[in-house]
Amino acid sequence: MGVSIQIGRIFGIPLRLHITFVILVGIIGIAGYFSGGPEKALWSVVFIAALFACVVLHELGHSLVARAYGVRVESITLLPIGGVAAMEDIPRKPAEEALMAIAGPAVSLMLAGALYAVTEVLGYRGPIAYGGGPLLVMLLQTNLIIAMFNLLPAFPMDGGRVLRAVLAHYMDHVRATSIAVSLGQGLAVVMGLGALFIPGMSLWFVVIAFFIFVGAGQEGQQVRTQAVLERVSAGQAMIRRFETLDRDAPLSVALAYATQGYQHDFPVVDGDMIVGVVTRQDLLAGLHNLGPHHTVGQVMTTNVCQVPPQANMADVYRRIAQGGCNVVLVREGDRITGLVTPESFRDHLVALSGR
Repeated sequence: MGVSIQIGRIFGIPLRLHITFVILVGIIGIAGYFSGGPEKALWSVVFIAALFACVVLHELGHSLVARAYGVRVESITLLPIGGVAAMEDIPRKPAEEALMAIAGPAVSLMLAGALYAVTEVLGYRGPIAYGGGPLLVMLLQTNLIIAMFNLLPAFPMDGGRVLRAVLAHYMDHVRATSIAVSLGQGLAVVMGLGALFIPGMSLWFVVIAFFIFVGAGQEGQQVRTQAVLERVSAGQAMIRRFETLDRDAPLSVALAYATQGYQHDFPVVDGDMIVGVVTRQDLLAGLHNLGPHHTVGQVMTTNVCQVPPQANMADVYRRIAQGGCNVVLVREGDRITGLVTPESFRDHLVALSGR
């Protein structure tokens, strides 16, 4: 997600604003000020804030259903084109993924229904937005648009995820994803060309089309990569020949040792016990900040991750990518038989792609 700012939590899930969203709100406020003065600037910002509050609830619908199926939700981030719920994984059963996907549009439709009851049944339409209709009516219409747009059967829209879940009943997950991605990218091309050549269409659709096209492609690649990793074990991707460093070794000695070989990451031992892990970058930083006479034990990390040889590399990669571990130790019984490092992981992927 790049640079983002956490502004709070909702149901325990961190809520973040991407820096581009903050810039967007600022631009909208400034544009409103120059076109209609302080009142229009205020209304423009109020409407955007209310709209994105609805977007947060939409993403919360996805997140709570995913969490009910045991998926950890890392954050909800607001971007200029909408919200993104960052999840550790997605539910792998097609029915569960379909329910998770449909939950967001369902929340948007419920919000539209509630706003309809307030504005049409009770007759309260709220204050009149500057230069526009009643605020609550505008939000009602926008929630309907959000729900309908997200239900388009094209990846990575929610409707595309529902389509993938349906297809996954009849074919493997990778093939179902490929079809949904192709439809999503096709929709993006049509949308982008329409925005460029059809009079009256906003150029904003070009931006949305770009994000849909890129997002679909990236997620399709991620699914294909994960499918490969699930067929590879830690025992296949690990480094079998490795050296260790003593926790009491001076940094200067350890770094000289580390720069003479191919190994970048080292288990740190105290006698026969592994007590931590240190990388070549840790040694360099320690040498620069502390000096050559400090020890390896002072710069090592004690967060040691261990997996059995049969663990699949999709799980190992997730632990590395999330920053939980720089190095994963492969343990067989009471013996460490190898290391999985970012370099060994990358090299094994390269070797697989060559086959």
